[in-house]
Amino acid sequence: MDNNIREVYCVAGGYVYIFGIKTTIQNIDDLQPIIINDILISENLSMKVRYILGSLNFMFNETLSASHNIEKEQSLAVKIVKLLLKIIETFEGNIESTDIEERIYQIDEERVELKLKLT
Repeated sequence: MDNNIREVYCVAGGYVYIFGIKTTIQNIDDLQPIIINDILISENLSMKVRYILGSLNFMFNETLSASHNIEKEQSLAVKIVKLLLKIIETFEGNIESTDIEERIYQIDEERVELKLKLT
């Protein structure tokens, strides 16, 4: 495996893109709360979403640069990709602010499970 760092997400034009796919997550400024589906979420949840994306980005790159137990690491990389794609899908359509909070915590739980497998 090569050691090139790949960014799994980016912010462009105020929107979060995951693998180049535009999401409904708006991050206009890192100092302001995030907007998901035109719903302004709390600063606490905004920090959690930013942390989730950064953590998944780091974990994805760690799995790709692994030189031991490559099959396990590739399997983990696929699971990380699936979780990133789930983030895109999860916030599509009409959802309530309480649903957004619940889904963020669910995604974070899945991220923690993946992190435990990485260590």
